[in-house]
Amino acid sequence: MALSLSGTWARWLTRLALVLGLLLLVAAPVMRFWVTPVLAQSPPVPGGEGFVTHVSTGTITTLFDLGGAEADASDAIEVTRTESTRGSAEGAQQAAEGGANAAVTDTTDSTVTFDGRVVAESSYRLAADRSTQALIDCCDVAVDGVEVPMQGAGSPLRLPWFTPAADYPYFDLTLLTPVEMTYIGSEDVGGVAAAKFQQAIPATPIGTVQAPGQLVGSEQATVPLTRTHVMNRTIWVDPTTGIILRKVERVRETLRDEAGRDVVALLVMTTASTPEQVDALVAQAEEEARPVLWAYAYGPALALAVGLVLVALGAIGTIMRTRSARSEQDFPDELASFDDLKEVFD
Repeated sequence: MALSLSGTWARWLTRLALVLGLLLLVAAPVMRFWVTPVLAQSPPVPGGEGFVTHVSTGTITTLFDLGGAEADASDAIEVTRTESTRGSAEGAQQAAEGGANAAVTDTTDSTVTFDGRVVAESSYRLAADRSTQALIDCCDVAVDGVEVPMQGAGSPLRLPWFTPAADYPYFDLTLLTPVEMTYIGSEDVGGVAAAKFQQAIPATPIGTVQAPGQLVGSEQATVPLTRTHVMNRTIWVDPTTGIILRKVERVRETLRDEAGRDVVALLVMTTASTPEQVDALVAQAEEEARPVLWAYAYGPALALAVGLVLVALGAIGTIMRTRSARSEQDFPDELASFDDLKEVFD
């Protein structure tokens, strides 16, 4: 009786090991290829309070006041740049109604000197696919209140999940067009092996201004000059979430005459993410990446390992039980009687 009960438990444990093992083997690809895409999406409304802020600090070495036609900042002026991004639940709903899975955000970008002077200020609304971060034209997207086509460009706020080591069509909010951001390698940022991208925008016309004629030696009160924009931008990106962990921007704006000569430098400024900002973004990236990495890598690896072990144990148990059953049939416990043997040989 004890032997029979032991055999029953062994049979059920063998079957259980096989079933659980097969389920885990199936779960591994399901987690990686079906669950991961569902989790790997930026939140529809960023931040726990509905907004996120990126703070950079830096210096201005040239600041020209066209009104007074005087150069300032012979000594470096400290500046703080604050980019505050809020999610629009209404905009996300509007995008969903149009068939897009997009996060719609409103951002204010302000650069202020240490004594409160506003150097630059802008606002913009973007709609970006929550997985690829490709911009879409919907939901009243605009820059400084002007509608701008953005379809297909890459968001300047965040790169795609599982950021590829390739060039990225970063949408420049000054030029209002995508400009290639070049992948240049990997670098440690707060313990994260961040993907490093760099963008070099040559002198590009961004408008015409009426400047004092004295700047070019003209007797006219004002003369038209072309305003040009030069940007060198470097960003470090968390390769899993696409969150920009750190960025450094060097901007130079000048006025050029008809001959293409720089008449005066309007602005020369360098800004970089603060250390506190970098720490906060690294923590945010780790928090968002944790469930995704479990679904994409850790979970499937664990399920595959345990599943293979259970299937192997179940297979071994099945083989041993089969051999044991055959042995019992070949060598029965009860000895054959004389009548049984007589029947065999008759």
